[in-house]
Amino acid sequence: MDAAQWDERYRASPGGVWAAEPPAAVQQITEGLRPGTAIDVATGDGRTAVWLAGHGWTCTGVDFSAEALALAAARPGGDAVTWVRGDVHEWEPAASVDLVVSCYLHVPDGAAAVARMAEWVAPGGVLVVIGHDVDNIAAGGHGPSDPAILYTTDLLRSALDDRFHIARCGQIVRTSADAELRGGHAAAAIDTLLHAVRVR
Repeated sequence: MDAAQWDERYRASPGGVWAAEPPAAVQQITEGLRPGTAIDVATGDGRTAVWLAGHGWTCTGVDFSAEALALAAARPGGDAVTWVRGDVHEWEPAASVDLVVSCYLHVPDGAAAVARMAEWVAPGGVLVVIGHDVDNIAAGGHGPSDPAILYTTDLLRSALDDRFHIARCGQIVRTSADAELRGGHAAAAIDTLLHAVRVR
């Protein structure tokens, strides 16, 4: 979807579209890090950026949807984040940062987008990417059904060069957020997680 379509989606959901906090895997990884500067790419309604700011990070949340950023800024704690309207394909930070996080950014050129985000990570910094895995379609989990925009471990690995050490790259199976829509039965949802550290 383009920015206008996302604007409409967020406009129709003033209470927020996603969960209240970042994915558990993102929390687990970042809680073990020393807070510094961070960028939350495709921040959406700001849940990850606000959570990071609340844990001591100086965080910038970037999204191409003005409606999403308005929701993000209105969150409790939203005033602790710098919100920027920008597209991952064009926007550039003023300086590299200690942490770049991207949760559920799905675009046709996924590997190129991840490679671009990786350029924003300072030496010794961390890149965390999580999104729907292509196997999620067959599993029946909530999320996009177009395999062209979904992740695989090979795709995420291929986005990085030898400046990065890959600490983890694999699938995560979780309870889908849309379980209540399936008669109360939890649907398996399959994500792909990349945790990489830029070599000093």
